[in-house]
Amino acid sequence: MGEKRAYKPRKPGGGRKKLKPEYDAGENLKGQMESAVALYDSEMSLQAIGEELGLNPIKVRKLLITADVYESKAAKKVQATFQELLIEARKY
Repeated sequence: MGEKRAYKPRKPGGGRKKLKPEYDAGENLKGQMESAVALYDSEMSLQAIGEELGLNPIKVRKLLITADVYESKAAKKVQATFQELLIEARKY
């Protein structure tokens, strides 16, 4: 079959280089959230906000729930469940 090659450890920081090193998903999400909240505060509908930002209205609703701006029965339940999970996670 052939001989095995000797193990060659990887260099730190090796691997595939980022295609867009300046891209930051966290910053992008934060910007989208801030824009969605500003438009929602100006009393735009979720559909209109989605069209303005190039997002699906469901994504807009999720952003607003995460920002703790959007209120509905489902949103309150999601926030309550999320808080319970945080409390449980802190126990461990």
